[in-house]
Amino acid sequence: MAQPSRPASAASPEGGGLPGPSLFMYVKIPVGADSGDELHQREETIDQALQGQGIGSVLGWGDSLGEPRPDGSRVAAFVRIDIDVTDQAAARTLLQDLLPALGAPVGTEIHYTVDHAALQDVYAASGWLLAQPIAAAQHHIRGAWR
Repeated sequence: MAQPSRPASAASPEGGGLPGPSLFMYVKIPVGADSGDELHQREETIDQALQGQGIGSVLGWGDSLGEPRPDGSRVAAFVRIDIDVTDQAAARTLLQDLLPALGAPVGTEIHYTVDHAALQDVYAASGWLLAQPIAAAQHHIRGAWR
């Protein structure tokens, strides 16, 4: 994964982070020929929405590479947005409303855990498919978590 950027407003180890216990989530947005967000405004908008409701912040983001092409080159397959939240249910609802409005394509995923189970909400043509289980083998690739 490319080195993630970090918005100035994100929680930091120096203090000023989120109140209460925090939970990690991430959004995985497929990248087509045109990502539609070259300036990364989508991440800033998500960060502002989470902070505006007092339920979280964007920690960082980066491009993840797809499978190697025949020539060995690799291009970005998706953008990953790492998020720290204090209210997982509220954050999921906010993201489910906000991501389509920001132009996130079908195939966008919201990843989270509940009782140590890896789950994802998947944006489909018919709407969000909620709480889909993720097998460990699906998200453990070549020794690194995606």
